[in-house]
Parts: sequence; structure tokens; C-alpha cells
Amino acid sequence: MPERQIVILHGWNDTSESFEPLARLLQKKLQGQNVTIISLADYISMEDEVRFDDVVTAMQTAWEKHDLPKKKGSVDAIVHSTGALVIRDWLQRNYTPGRAPIKHLLMLAPANFGSPLAHKGRSFLGRVWKGFITKQPAGEPFETGTQILKGLELASPYTWRLAERDRFGRGGEMYQPGNVLCTVLVGNSGYRGIRVIANEVGSDGTVRTSTANMNCVRIKAVFPTNPDEAGHDVTYDMEASSGTTAFGVMDGHDHSSIKLFHRSSSSLRQIEKTKRDGGLFADIVKALTIEDDEFGAWCDSLAKRNDALSPKIVTSNSKKHGFQNTVVRVVDQYGVGVDDYLLEFYEKDDDVEDAVAETFHTSAIQGVHKYSDDASYRSVYVDCTRLRETIDKVDEHLSVSVTAYPEMSERTPAGFKTLGSDGIGGIRINHDDIKNFFVPHRTAFVTLQLTRQQLDRTFRFQDHSNS
Repeated sequence: MPERQIVILHGWNDTSESFEPLARLLQKKLQGQNVTIISLADYISMEDEVRFDDVVTAMQTAWEKHDLPKKKGSVDAIVHSTGALVIRDWLQRNYTPGRAPIKHLLMLAPANFGSPLAHKGRSFLGRVWKGFITKQPAGEPFETGTQILKGLELASPYTWRLAERDRFGRGGEMYQPGNVLCTVLVGNSGYRGIRVIANEVGSDGTVRTSTANMNCVRIKAVFPTNPDEAGHDVTYDMEASSGTTAFGVMDGHDHSSIKLFHRSSSSLRQIEKTKRDGGLFADIVKALTIEDDEFGAWCDSLAKRNDALSPKIVTSNSKKHGFQNTVVRVVDQYGVGVDDYLLEFYEKDDDVEDAVAETFHTSAIQGVHKYSDDASYRSVYVDCTRLRETIDKVDEHLSVSVTAYPEMSERTPAGFKTLGSDGIGGIRINHDDIKNFFVPHRTAFVTLQLTRQQLDRTFRFQDHSNS
């Protein structure tokens, strides 16, 4: 087994110091195997003017300055939270699939597709974490890293565009046997103490399991120009992310404990004897030492373990339910975002339509978040466990309609003729396809394209032939 360095990247509002306990444990466990040194990286994440572009560019400069290896597969990396976005962006900008210097990439509680904390106010973030933070040596007090947090926000254009580049088509081939072996480990328990106010079902207190998982899909539906004449149903195309990545839910861990920082005074032997932390550390070591020909079996074993943790029916403990982060963007035929629209989910069978619609909207949907700078991007958080109970008949299906503003009328020169549940119709998801459309622990990127129309009076030529 060739020797490789391990590079560790921290998350937002963190430093490399919090990874020193894990670094020491790995040095002891892997001594004489494949670890030569461990590099702990620090980067700015709390300055309001710093963007992901700045951090990623600075990372490449630092990599070259410190003469870190560039040969294919010569380095392993561990990233936490925001660090996952940094290294994904860095890999995509600087290396093509098959030439990346990273061999094993371990993501601990990564914010791959956003965090529900990112759009909270400064007072909330400060109270949950560390209180007032002042730039050093001088500057404005209480900076939270505004530009970084905008990229971390749920349904952000940044995470959408990054996924388009490195999770689909040729770009996704970065992560697969023969290239980068990527493993994602994320907890399913929230914080305790004062930080309990940050908790959300289906999350580790900071990131959702569904936004951590690198495996995702993109879905697109093009709505007809004249929905009244086109019939009731709109079809959609679904594409799974390319490449192969492993994903494991670590039962009982939160966003902080998954780093094992709380075991800073424990010996390697003490940790390995415990069920929860010892199991996590064993998975960390496995993710950093797995061989190409073993990776498929590793993915399958984690998937089976995840399934065993998920309830098959609705229970009072919704924290154990499976959720999908459904990121929706509505655009017109020009690719311009539509920022004022309403999504409705309904069942068109006359005897159950109202009941299914009510149950889905009040129970299955756990929340909707509009991206702060562009409302055409929205995150719809769906409880897949409840949804599958809602559609309780074999022949039932689910329809999705969209109503957009401005609506086309004689008084509106330009706007949309959109679909609804009042007999016009929408996207039809057949009963057998619902389980593929809404999948626990996953993000789905959904593009809905509408046709923006114009009345004749918007532009006219005057007839001057008789003048």
C-alpha cells in the first residue's frame, strides 16, 4: 500500500485545532501503513467579503506553496461541513477526472447541498455558536462570513451550479473506483444544551442527511405553451448523478461529535472499545484505506446499514424518518428565473383528492425555503416516510402543479398560462414512481420550465400601405 499524506479541511466557523485529536488517533492507528504526515489546513470562513472563489483559489496557491503532491492519487483528504464544498470546487476547477491528486476523500457531515442554519440571522448564529466575533486585528464586529453563508444557504445557486459541474455527466466521474474514492459519513442526532435550538428533524443539528449525501438526481419538466389544449399530464426526465460515492448515517452522532473532538483525552484503545465512537472511528479508517476493488461492497454495506436505521412506517419519532431535500427552480424558456410561483401537490382521484392534498401539504412537507437572493430557487423538505403512507392505494398517483405570476390575461401583456389542480393538470408521478421521485437522504434538483407569452399588443406593426 503506497504512503500518502492526509490533508484535513475544517468547516465554517472552525479551525484546524478541532481536528488535532482525530489526527493523533489516525497517526497511531495507521502508523507504518499509509500515513506519513497529516496536514491541518486553516482558511478564512468568517470574513464577510470572502467568497468561495477566494478560498478555493487560495487553497490552490497554498497547495503549491507547501509543495503538496500533485500526482494522481497521492494524497488522502478529510473534510468537515463547509470543507466539502471547498475541496469539491477546488478539484473541479483544477483537475479533470482521472488526474486528481486525492485518492481517498472522507467527508464528515458535509454541507454538500446546503445547511438550514446558513440563512439564520446573525443573532441566532452568534448565540448558538460563540457569541460576538471580531475581526483581527481590526474591523467590523460580529462578522459571520456573509458570502460563504450565501453559498451554504439551502437552494443556493452556488451549490446547484457546483452539482451541475461535478455530480452529473463527465464531471461526476471524478468520484469512482480508479479515481477519487469518496465516502460521506453524517450523524442523525441534534445538539444538546443551548444549541438544541438549532436542531431540525432529519439533521445532525447543522446539516441535513439529505444535503450531505453526494448521490443526487436532477429532474426536468417542460410545461406546454397552452396547457388547456395539451391535456392533463406533463412528463419529466430524471437523471441520476454519475460516478460512485459511499454514504453512511452514523446513528447517535451530531455535527460536532462526528469529528471525535469530544474524545480528545481518550486513548485509541478506549475509543475502539466503545460502540458508538469506536464504530465511527472504524468507518473513518475504512474510508481512508479502502481499495478500488472493495469500494462497491463498501457502498452496499453502508446502504444496508442506513436502511436498517430508517423506519418503514410513520412513528412518533420523526427524527428517524427519511427526508428528501427537493431543490426546485422555475424558469421561463429564456432561462430566466420565475421568482413568484406556487407549487401544489395533489391526487386527482375525486374521492381522495382533498384528503391526499391536505395530508401531503400539512404532513409530508416539513418546510419550504426560498433562497434569499433569488426566489426562483426553493428547497422543499419532504418527509418520505410520511409521503409513502399518504399514497395508500395501489393505483394512486401524485400530481404537481405550478401557478406563476404574472398570469396571462387580457390585461397583462406578458405572463404565464400555468397548470393547476382544477381540471387542467400538472406533472404526473405514477404510484410506482413515487418512491424513485422522493428518496430518503437525498437531494433532487428539479427544473420546471414554463413558457412566457406575450399578447399581440406587446408589439405591433402599423399598416401604412394606403398612406
